[in-house]
Amino acid sequence: MKKPIFTDFGERLILNFVNTVQSFRGKTIDLIDSPSAVIGWLGYMEQRGQISSMQYERLLEDNSWDLPLLGEFRRRVREFVEDSSPTNILHFAAYLAETMSHSPLTFTVVANPKTLHWDLVPLPQCGGALGLLSVLSYNGMQMITTDALKRVKKCDNPTCLAYFVNNSGKRKWCSMETCGNRRKSFRHYQRYHPRN
Repeated sequence: MKKPIFTDFGERLILNFVNTVQSFRGKTIDLIDSPSAVIGWLGYMEQRGQISSMQYERLLEDNSWDLPLLGEFRRRVREFVEDSSPTNILHFAAYLAETMSHSPLTFTVVANPKTLHWDLVPLPQCGGALGLLSVLSYNGMQMITTDALKRVKKCDNPTCLAYFVNNSGKRKWCSMETCGNRRKSFRHYQRYHPRN
């Protein structure tokens, strides 16, 4: 079994952030347990197109990575995703707005060479943890105001902690390469090796 690595199967930046807590051999592993790990995750998100190079550069302008603050935010997002009732949506939106107030966003427009359209890019006033939380909060607000929130699903593998946006309505696992294959192999083994 491979050691946990950063993933991009959440399809939303905020879900990919939540997915930085993973289960590995029965233990919960925090993949962003140091400032260098946070910077590594940001670099991976930039490579995957989840954040722009402008956002990445702005976030690295300040090297204050308050890990407990980031962990608390991730915990609150996880709780919300597990219970996104209408009352919780209002409370969570207020929490995101309060979080963004610590590093207000400005916006710029950049050309997207892949889509040949213009993208609206939110830039936090400062970098570090506060700037990252503002960008994540904005992404959470976008998820609330679109139908993406209705399609957020937890991986069907009972030992997996990951969430993703289920665009097809049929997707069961965070990743077919990991959880999907494991569950299929497990069921196959049970079918052909019944217990006596």
